[in-house]
Amino acid sequence: MAYYAQAAQGQVQLLAKRQPIDRMLSRQDLDPLLRQRLETVQRIRAFAHEALGLPARRQYASYVELGRDYPVWSVMATPSLSLAPRTWCYWLVGCLSYRGFFREEMATRYAGELEAEGYDVYLGGVSAYSTLGWFRDPVLSSFIRLPEAELAELIFHELTHQVLFVPGDTVFNESLAVTVAEEGLRRYSERHGLDLAPLALSRQRQREFVALVLGHRRRLADVFASAPDAAAKQQGKEAAYAALRQDYVALREGWGGYAGYDAWLATVNNAKLNSVATYYDLVPSLQALLRANGNDMARFLASCRELARLDLAARHQRLRTVLAQAASGAPAS
Repeated sequence: MAYYAQAAQGQVQLLAKRQPIDRMLSRQDLDPLLRQRLETVQRIRAFAHEALGLPARRQYASYVELGRDYPVWSVMATPSLSLAPRTWCYWLVGCLSYRGFFREEMATRYAGELEAEGYDVYLGGVSAYSTLGWFRDPVLSSFIRLPEAELAELIFHELTHQVLFVPGDTVFNESLAVTVAEEGLRRYSERHGLDLAPLALSRQRQREFVALVLGHRRRLADVFASAPDAAAKQQGKEAAYAALRQDYVALREGWGGYAGYDAWLATVNNAKLNSVATYYDLVPSLQALLRANGNDMARFLASCRELARLDLAARHQRLRTVLAQAASGAPAS
């Protein structure tokens, strides 16, 4: 109950700070940079509703100045010798592989408790989140100053959670949001003449880094499944992370020494590996499903709603089949 109390209090305090964007834009004394960003949000919202069919009419129509870097902090935990994430079950949304806090000190304290229990833990600030349509989500100061392309992608991502959210399947929910956001950004850039070249290089590096991490995660999963005892699992884990770091050095050299992922990798653990899998594991399958639906967003989302009726194992297996069929050139079934 203490956890729900902090969540309710934090949400109410945030919503109480909302200022309608239309009213803000009518002010003569509004900071010019903030005005430009809010006008950009209005353009993104209109596109999300008209071109992508996302529920943007009543969302992101207000603004909140947080006075801090993040609205919430997220804690993820995984056993030291396993990749099965710790999950927490909540009213309405089912079981999720993360726990969010509106107060950083509470998140830090809880992360410390989990580490004391022997978990690998990942604690990070979250710049945006969705209330899944229960409230009218505001634009937050934590992300308003992102470049336009990243701002559009973030809003498309969070709005997707309001279209479809499957309780208990974090990987499907986040991978779906990533897929819609990436496709939405591509279409938005075509409509509004947005130059994605500055973003292209960083996204290529991101794809290569994600592929590297997921590949080593699969190998680590094999180690945990096949090692005969805890000592062998620990030894295999250390070897797997050493190999990941070595391969990352080689990848970074191919980037001309770009070191953007150094800090993340410096504290890598099982929970961090799972955080990457949560957002990207099913993206290739969902992209294949989008193509199988003729890149028609409405048809694609209808197919995803059909998948949502399956249990988790069947849903993921169906998506793996879609990806395999796409790779072989066979029509999706």
